Amino acid sequence: MRINGQKKLLGTAAALAVTVPVVLGGAAPATAATAAASCGKSVADVSAVTYADRLVRAWGSGEQAATSCYASTATARALNAQATPGGIHWRRVGTEGAAGTIYVTYHDDARGGNLTVGVQNVGLRGSGGWHAATSAKFVGEPKAWGAVDWSDNLIRAWGRGDTKWMAYYATPDVTKSLTKISKTGGSSWRRIGADAGAGSTYVTYRNNATGHQLIVGVSNVGLVQGDAHVADRVQYK
Repeated sequence: MRINGQKKLLGTAAALAVTVPVVLGGAAPATAATAAASCGKSVADVSAVTYADRLVRAWGSGEQAATSCYASTATARALNAQATPGGIHWRRVGTEGAAGTIYVTYHDDARGGNLTVGVQNVGLRGSGGWHAATSAKFVGEPKAWGAVDWSDNLIRAWGRGDTKWMAYYATPDVTKSLTKISKTGGSSWRRIGADAGAGSTYVTYRNNATGHQLIVGVSNVGLVQGDAHVADRVQYK
């Protein structure tokens, strides 16, 4: 089947007051690890910003139990529907308070979108303070893709000569290799197969106009970690 248009998942978010950026790399704090077992001791007095940071770290590293403790059921569902795990590239860029809820915004340095998490302020949380993250909204954040969809999106971007999106989906070497073949890949590429092996998925395309074949290798590990540029090899024949 011919590859058609690209999808995005968009949401809405409150206007944000910019604060000093904080990068949320690394492992989740010890309290999140405790939460992963049984939600642990009370977090009712943890500041809303720190609380949101802990949630985003837990979600980013794939700690499902901890994510479910910090977030309401609906919030955890929204986060996991976007990506599981969320990845390690979220950077806090803003906070705003309204009506007892603090809205904390993070920018995805790998994928280019934003996430705003709403957390009940100290003094307004239920027993133990858990499940106080009551909303999660994405803006401009591309939906997480499987390896085949990811590869399809790269070929679509190349097909229309969109080097910005090519550079998002692929490594610089792959982007360079494709543009050497042709600056605009065209609309004649059809996916004809996909195979997995050695931590990667290899997706094969055939050009209906020329008969050439193209194989794109996508790193499954990079994809799971929430990285961009995970199309890391290409073969043209």
